[in-house]
Amino acid sequence: MQKALCSIFFQALAFASSSFGAQSSPAVPELPRLSLDNFSPGIQEQIREAYSHARSHPRDANASGRLGMVLQTYGLFQEAAACYRRAGQLEPTIFQWAYYLGVVEADQGKCDAATSTLRLALRVDPDYLPAKLRLANCLLASAEWDASGMLYAEIVEQHPNNADAYYGLGRVRAARRELAGAAMAYGKATELFPEFGAAHYALALTYRALGEAGQADEQLRFYEKNKTGVPPAGDTLLTEVRALNRSATYQVQYGAELEKQGKLAESAAAHEKALEVDPQLVQAHINLIELYGRLGQFEIAEEHYRAAIRLNPDSAESYYNYGVLLLSAEKFQSAEEAFRKTIEINPYYSGAHNNLGYLLERQGSLAEATVEYRKAVENKPSDRQAHFNLGRLLVNQKKYPEGIQELEKTIEPEDENTPRYVYALGAAFARSGDRQNALHYIRQAREGAAARGQSALLTSIERDLRALEASGPPQ
Repeated sequence: MQKALCSIFFQALAFASSSFGAQSSPAVPELPRLSLDNFSPGIQEQIREAYSHARSHPRDANASGRLGMVLQTYGLFQEAAACYRRAGQLEPTIFQWAYYLGVVEADQGKCDAATSTLRLALRVDPDYLPAKLRLANCLLASAEWDASGMLYAEIVEQHPNNADAYYGLGRVRAARRELAGAAMAYGKATELFPEFGAAHYALALTYRALGEAGQADEQLRFYEKNKTGVPPAGDTLLTEVRALNRSATYQVQYGAELEKQGKLAESAAAHEKALEVDPQLVQAHINLIELYGRLGQFEIAEEHYRAAIRLNPDSAESYYNYGVLLLSAEKFQSAEEAFRKTIEINPYYSGAHNNLGYLLERQGSLAEATVEYRKAVENKPSDRQAHFNLGRLLVNQKKYPEGIQELEKTIEPEDENTPRYVYALGAAFARSGDRQNALHYIRQAREGAAARGQSALLTSIERDLRALEASGPPQ
C-alpha cells in the first residue's frame, strides 16, 4: 500500500508540475515522472524532498539541477537528464548542468547526444579536464578516431601525467592498427598508474599482435593481479553528485576516500553509517578492522573481524587486515597464522607475503623470508616496501649486486618515503665498497629529507655522510 501511495504521489507531482510549466514557459521541459518502489524509505524521502523543492521553485535552475543530481546518484539517468535539460534551459550559461547532462547521456550509451552536449559544456569551461576526457571517449566510441586522437593528444600535451589520456590514445592507435604506437601509449599509462588493469590488458593484446609473446604474458599477469584498478578521476563535480548518495555502498566508497586523506575517524564514521543501512555489508566490516586498528581501538576492530568472517569465511582481506592488527599489537604468532590463512585463500596477496616475510626474518628464518619477499614483488612489482625488505635482507647477507638492484626499484615515485629509500640505497653502495655511488645517493637523500623537514632522518643521514666523506677514497 505504501509503495502504491508513493507512486501516486509522484505522478501527482509530475502532473502538477507539467501543468504549471505549460502555463509559465512552454519551452522549459517538465519534471520527470518517477517510480521509487525499489528504493529504501530513506532514499525515497531524500528524492521526495528534492522533487518537492523543484516543483515549488519552477524557475530555479538550481532546484531542478539539484533534483537531477539526486536522481543521477541513484542511477535514474533518464529522469536526471530531464532535470538537467530543464536546468540548462533556465540557466544556459551554467557549466555543470550541461556537463552532468553529457555524463548521463554517455552513461545511457547515447554517445552522439553526449558528444554534442559535452562540446556545448566545454564552450562554457574549456579547461575542465574530466569533460575533455569524456568527450574524447565518446568520440572514440563513435569511431571518430581523428577527432578523438587529436583531443587525447591535446590532453597529453597539457597534462603529461594523465594515465587515462595515454590509455585513450593507445585505444585510438590500436583501432587504426598502429600497434607500435599503441604499445607505447599503453605502456606510458601503466607507468603512470601501475595498477591500471584495463591498460595492462590492452597492452597484452597489443604485444600479442606484435608477436611479443613473453611481454604479452607479463602484462596479463599484471592484469590478473589488479583487474579493476583505474586511475583517480579527479572529477570534483561528479564527487558532488556521489556525495548525495545515502546508500551503504556509497558510504563505504566515501569512507575509503576519507581514509586516503588521513581522516581515519571520519572514515570509520562513514563505514558505520553504511552498516546502519546494511549490517550485512562485508566490505564495511573488513575496512573497519584496519581503521579501528590504526585508531588504536583494538577491541572494536576485533568485533568487526568476527563479523566479517562470519558473513564471509573465505575473505582473504579479512584475515589480512586482522593480521596487520595483530602485528601492530605484537601478537606475532597469531599474526603469522592470519597471513598464512590469507595466502591460503589468495596466493597472490602481495601484502601478506611481505608481512609474513618480515615475521620469518625476525625469527631468523632468512631463507624462508627471502622466498616470501620474492613472492611479494612478483605478485605486485610496484610494492616498494617489499622491494625494500628484499633488498635490505640481501644486502645484510652481503649479496650486494642483487640487493642494490632491488633497492633501486624503491626510489621512485617521489614521495615522503623516497629519502628513506634513497638513503638505504646509498648505504648499500657504501657497504659494497662503491664510495662514489654511496656519496651520490646519500647526498640526494639528505636533500630530500631536508626539503621535507624529516629532522630525525636528516640527523642520521648527516652523521653517516660525514663519516663517509672523512674516510677518503678506498685503498
